[in-house]
Amino acid sequence: MASRRTRIVAVVVGAVLIAGVVTASIVKDQSRRVLVQTGKAGRRDLVSIVSASGEVRPKRYVDIGANVSGRIVKLSVKEGERVRKGQVLAQIESERYQAGVRQTEAAVASARADLDRAAADLQVSRLAFERAKKMHDERLVSDQEFDRAEAEMKMKAAAVESSRRRVAQLQAQHDSNLDDLSKTVVVSPMDGAITSLPKEEGEVVIGAQSFNPTVIMTVADLSVMEAEVMVDETDIRSVKLGQAAEVRVDALMGVKIKGEVTEIGSSAVVRGQTAAQTSSNAGNTGDQAKDFKVTVTLKDPPGDLRPGLNASADITTARRENVLAVPIQAVVVRQLDKSGKVVEPDASPTPQSGNTTTDTGKTRLEEQDGIFVVEKDKALFRRVKTGVMGETDVEVLDGLKEGDQIVTGSFKTLRSLKDQSKIKLEKKKKESAT
Repeated sequence: MASRRTRIVAVVVGAVLIAGVVTASIVKDQSRRVLVQTGKAGRRDLVSIVSASGEVRPKRYVDIGANVSGRIVKLSVKEGERVRKGQVLAQIESERYQAGVRQTEAAVASARADLDRAAADLQVSRLAFERAKKMHDERLVSDQEFDRAEAEMKMKAAAVESSRRRVAQLQAQHDSNLDDLSKTVVVSPMDGAITSLPKEEGEVVIGAQSFNPTVIMTVADLSVMEAEVMVDETDIRSVKLGQAAEVRVDALMGVKIKGEVTEIGSSAVVRGQTAAQTSSNAGNTGDQAKDFKVTVTLKDPPGDLRPGLNASADITTARRENVLAVPIQAVVVRQLDKSGKVVEPDASPTPQSGNTTTDTGKTRLEEQDGIFVVEKDKALFRRVKTGVMGETDVEVLDGLKEGDQIVTGSFKTLRSLKDQSKIKLEKKKKESAT
């Protein structure tokens, strides 16, 4: 009896020990598994968009500067006023230019009188020469007298030519003074509206003869508006002429304006600088972020749209329908060795010093985009070829099938997840009752 009880106790103890070992093994195995989030590859429509910001400006505008220097004695328009081509916009003091015109006008008249006098003297000399020539032919005057008459005629002819040139010179100066006088009246070169009027009556302006002439006002054609935005250098290769865009203006909340890409800058501009500043510092911009200027011409802009307003544009660079796609974060980059085997993320880190990568002399490994596919209880790295990238998803061209279960998160997990890792699924949190 005692022997039987002993055997029963031994069996129970053994079963307990075996259960404990199995449980411990299961717990240990579960603790080693990587907690992941999963999803399925499916088909959907994708739209690739490049976003950029800038400002609204008229497609055609003219900065009207002073052609002559002087004080503004009259401004005939106000900011926002519509004007017609040829309309008088401003008047610059003209007394000095009127005096110059009168002076050169008198000088031209005097020179013309001198020309008439010289022409009369030439006529007298020519008649004298003709008489001397006739008498010389009849041997009534000496050769010396004949030569003197000929020389006199040539001198008078030269004097006439000199007077004629003098008249032409003074006439050109007079025309220039007349032109300067006419420029004291500032007229509009086009139909449009006054979008900027920084000057007031009584202010002195500097003419176009200087290196920095004064801008009195800006006239713009507001019938055709555009958004000039700066696109990041990493996105510019996707932007093409004719692509559709949607523009939002900060001041017009909720208003979306359709547009089209009509111009793409060919030179990069350092972010925060003008094109001129970038050009002058061309040798010192290698490590600075750069943008490209892109112009979006707006279609049917609202009437209250004004130049200078801040704007942002979403440019549609590609559109795909019913394509195989996965969340963007599911695509990871791994290095492959010569045999095509995945090199784990922490297997051979590249030594770094500060921000500089140290060259160890090792062969650079191939980098490949891939997705972790769930098979049974493991995550297997599978190389893929990607296409268009949408807002949250990316197109998969090769390497994946519709319905494949893939690892989608978390980002921290995907960054260090290894090929063939055992995984366990993260339970979705139940939504709290409302």
